[in-house]
Amino acid sequence: MKLAVDHKIPQAWGGGNEIENLQPLCEDCNSGKKDYYATYDSHSEEIKEAILHDEPHRRIGELLKAFEGKWVPSDLIGIVASAKQYQEDYQKRLRELRKLGWIIKSQRRYHEGTRVRTYYQATHCEPWGDGPIRAQISAAERAIKEKRLDGGAKP
Repeated sequence: MKLAVDHKIPQAWGGGNEIENLQPLCEDCNSGKKDYYATYDSHSEEIKEAILHDEPHRRIGELLKAFEGKWVPSDLIGIVASAKQYQEDYQKRLRELRKLGWIIKSQRRYHEGTRVRTYYQATHCEPWGDGPIRAQISAAERAIKEKRLDGGAKP
């Protein structure tokens, strides 16, 4: 088995030759990855807007913003969300943006090949607050919980 040097984030999407962006893959896997990622090269400008951010929430949000209200395939969101570190549940990160006031719609398309495809669209984006996004989401979750507790209390 021959190994190839793979760019985790393709150069066409803004990835560089830094050691952190390189990994060994077998030639077959490297070729398959290149072919799969190439299906999204028509969106390389939108991907570049998002993929190099450190936080997965920001990568997802910036991708949705870069598409300017157009529908984004869930496969592409998953790729961008996992660009820096694998995200087992990128859909949860996507849902968490709603806690920051984002309005994100989804739709399923049944006639695009052999499987059902899901797409997402941001119809309203809030500006990013100060500090880590995870901390902002935690604060929003606490506020929601406190509001529920206060709403259930009797005077």
